[in-house]
Amino acid sequence: MTATMELVAAIDELPVGARKSIFVDDLPALLIRVADEYFAIEDVCSHDGQPLTDGPVQAGQITCPRHGARFDLRTGKPMCMPATSGIAVFAVECREDGIYAGPKAAAETSFSAAAVGSTTAATATVSNPSAASAVAREAQANGDVDLDDGAIIDALRQVIDPELMINIVDLGLVYAVNHGEKKIQIDMTLTSPACPAGPQIVQQAKMVLEKLPGIEEAQIKLTMTPPWTPDRMTDEARDQLGIF
Repeated sequence: MTATMELVAAIDELPVGARKSIFVDDLPALLIRVADEYFAIEDVCSHDGQPLTDGPVQAGQITCPRHGARFDLRTGKPMCMPATSGIAVFAVECREDGIYAGPKAAAETSFSAAAVGSTTAATATVSNPSAASAVAREAQANGDVDLDDGAIIDALRQVIDPELMINIVDLGLVYAVNHGEKKIQIDMTLTSPACPAGPQIVQQAKMVLEKLPGIEEAQIKLTMTPPWTPDRMTDEARDQLGIF
């Protein structure tokens, strides 16, 4: 069935570099013009649920103005921490009477499960370590050892802060992920500089990463800049701790 397209802007309404807040299927969205192309994305950061409205746009990506998560305008894929899941993207058509937007076909938006992993999928992987190991062994047997950030983030979700009993990804402790040539470097922080569980968390993070297929070394770089605050946590983590 053909998706319904809605008129969201006049042809001459947005100059190059401009944006407009719209609704697509009753969802808050952002229409952005980059050169002669138009993009329509969900206007909600998947990290903390805040609007992307005022985020800077550069190189085909929009950056959340709060914590710096970046998303690809074409696919919605998260490009850096602290975001670990994507945002919705919408189809855009330029017609004689205006700019139209509507839902994209499922096949066009399936990247989130395959390339990044939704929160649900990631949780399922962590809760079934044997299944995760089987996938890793199969990938290694096939000579496919290329990892994306999603696989690394899934592994880090196995590391639990022993004081708060929440994984370090949902706590917002992971700042950056870099990998290549069989090595991974993670920039992360702790809930406080004097966190007594710090050495344990760092060691566990290193262990789970070095179990990933094709990885020979994992380096954990601790930083206290910017300092951690509770607003870096996911909604799920806040709910667990009773923070509203």
